[in-house]
Amino acid sequence: MQHARDRVREITAWRRLPLRPEVIVEDLNLFLRGWMAYFRYGHSARRFSKIGRFARVRVAHFISRKHRRSRAFGWWVLTISSPNDLGLISPYGTVVAPRAGRPWRERPNAVGERRR
Repeated sequence: MQHARDRVREITAWRRLPLRPEVIVEDLNLFLRGWMAYFRYGHSARRFSKIGRFARVRVAHFISRKHRRSRAFGWWVLTISSPNDLGLISPYGTVVAPRAGRPWRERPNAVGERRR
């Protein structure tokens, strides 16, 4: 969890302020999509909601710093001004619950794991 938060901080760092917010959201989506795909099996809904909330806060803070406005402006741009949160993906509903007696994956993974 700490690594994910550090990576989100790195993506939304102040040195990337010259970039457009859409570029930041694209980079953030790439990271979050991979992170969520890895951790989606099991009981991870609480962690997903925490990292999703943290990512939205960081994007709103990034927007407010970029435009030299208050944090309320960043939240306004993220939630009200853009209909889809600037394209930021939502981690909600991506968890696959474990099932007793059945494998988590539909098919074996790419490294050659075989069904038993």
